[in-house]
Amino acid sequence: MRKMIWLALALFTGSAMAEDAPKWPTQDGDVTVIWQEPDNYRDVKTGSGVQSRYQNHVFATLGKHMQKKIEPLLAEGETATFTVTDLDLAGDVRPSFGATPNDIRIVKSVYPPRIEFSYEVKGADGSVKVSGEEKLADLGFDTRSVTRYRNDALRYEMQMLDDWISRTLEPQLKP
Repeated sequence: MRKMIWLALALFTGSAMAEDAPKWPTQDGDVTVIWQEPDNYRDVKTGSGVQSRYQNHVFATLGKHMQKKIEPLLAEGETATFTVTDLDLAGDVRPSFGATPNDIRIVKSVYPPRIEFSYEVKGADGSVKVSGEEKLADLGFDTRSVTRYRNDALRYEMQMLDDWISRTLEPQLKP
């Protein structure tokens, strides 16, 4: 009987703790990236492995990439918050029909990378300096050389974000 009580207590405490823990990585600091309702995203599917681990890897990699690129653009005391509402990775996951035990991601021009997010940059005084909503799609992703990230599985998404940062965000943040 005593073991049953301890087992029930352990299960209850573990599930309560699991509810408090964030499910997906959120990068904090001067640049905060929030992944809002990622289960509703168009395509963040893995060809192999555990889906939640793959999503965690994708969100952490892209979030850290955004931090690395945007933090140098911010003035002293400024902060930026990005809320990602949809993500569609380049390519599409297809069954391998027995050729391998896993599905495979086919990258073709008909499956471009896409991302939707809202953003807000606040000044040191807390006032909103820049804000907006974006729906990015890189329709020519497969025609350009992406040498900077050639060994990264998320190279097309990183390049798409880099292009947006240099084309849109950087000019807005210049004094």
